[in-house]
Amino acid sequence: MMSLASQMYDYYVRPYLGEKGQDLVEYALLLAIIVAIGFLIYKTSGLEDSLTKIFDNAGKVTSSAAAVATKNAGA
Repeated sequence: MMSLASQMYDYYVRPYLGEKGQDLVEYALLLAIIVAIGFLIYKTSGLEDSLTKIFDNAGKVTSSAAAVATKNAGA
Protein backbone atom coordinates (compact mmCIF):
# COMPACT_ATOMS: atom_id res chain seq x y z
CA MET A 1 0.00 0.00 0.00
CA MET A 2 1.30 3.46 -0.90
CA SER A 3 2.03 5.93 1.81
CA LEU A 4 0.30 9.28 1.94
CA ALA A 5 3.55 11.12 1.19
CA SER A 6 4.11 9.03 -1.92
CA GLN A 7 0.56 9.66 -3.13
CA MET A 8 0.92 13.41 -2.56
CA TYR A 9 4.23 13.42 -4.42
CA ASP A 10 2.73 11.58 -7.37
CA TYR A 11 -0.32 13.84 -7.49
CA TYR A 12 1.22 17.29 -6.87
CA VAL A 13 4.95 17.27 -7.55
CA ARG A 14 5.54 14.85 -10.41
CA PRO A 15 3.30 16.64 -12.98
CA TYR A 16 5.13 19.94 -12.44
CA LEU A 17 8.66 18.60 -12.40
CA GLY A 18 8.14 16.07 -15.16
CA GLU A 19 7.38 18.53 -17.97
CA LYS A 20 9.68 21.47 -17.25
CA GLY A 21 12.46 20.17 -19.48
CA GLN A 22 10.03 19.52 -22.30
CA ASP A 23 8.68 23.06 -22.13
CA LEU A 24 12.20 24.47 -22.19
CA VAL A 25 13.06 22.48 -25.31
CA GLU A 26 9.84 23.58 -27.02
CA TYR A 27 10.52 27.25 -26.26
CA ALA A 28 14.12 26.92 -27.49
CA LEU A 29 12.96 25.36 -30.76
CA LEU A 30 10.32 28.03 -31.22
CA LEU A 31 12.90 30.76 -30.61
CA ALA A 32 15.30 29.15 -33.10
CA ILE A 33 12.58 29.02 -35.75
CA ILE A 34 11.62 32.66 -35.20
CA VAL A 35 15.25 33.79 -35.35
CA ALA A 36 15.85 31.80 -38.55
CA ILE A 37 12.78 33.28 -40.23
CA GLY A 38 13.78 36.78 -39.15
CA PHE A 39 17.30 36.27 -40.48
CA LEU A 40 16.00 35.06 -43.84
CA ILE A 41 13.68 38.06 -44.11
CA TYR A 42 16.56 40.37 -43.17
CA LYS A 43 18.86 38.94 -45.82
CA THR A 44 16.43 38.50 -48.71
CA SER A 45 14.27 41.62 -48.52
CA GLY A 46 16.95 44.29 -48.72
CA LEU A 47 16.58 45.34 -45.10
CA GLU A 48 20.30 44.96 -44.59
CA ASP A 49 21.16 47.90 -46.85
CA SER A 50 18.38 50.09 -45.47
CA LEU A 51 19.36 49.48 -41.85
CA THR A 52 23.02 50.12 -42.65
CA LYS A 53 22.11 53.48 -44.20
CA ILE A 54 19.89 54.43 -41.26
CA PHE A 55 22.60 53.68 -38.68
CA ASP A 56 25.28 55.42 -40.75
CA ASN A 57 23.12 58.55 -40.96
CA ALA A 58 22.38 58.39 -37.23
CA GLY A 59 26.10 58.10 -36.52
CA LYS A 60 26.86 61.14 -38.67
CA VAL A 61 24.14 63.19 -36.97
CA THR A 62 25.32 62.31 -33.47
CA SER A 63 28.95 62.99 -34.41
CA SER A 64 28.12 66.41 -35.77
CA ALA A 65 25.95 67.19 -32.74
CA ALA A 66 28.80 66.16 -30.42
CA ALA A 67 31.24 68.33 -32.38
CA VAL A 68 28.93 71.35 -32.10
CA ALA A 69 28.39 70.72 -28.38
CA THR A 70 32.11 70.50 -27.65
CA LYS A 71 32.78 73.60 -29.77
CA ASN A 72 30.11 75.59 -27.87
CA ALA A 73 31.32 74.27 -24.51
CA GLY A 74 34.88 75.38 -25.26
CA ALA A 75 33.84 78.88 -26.37
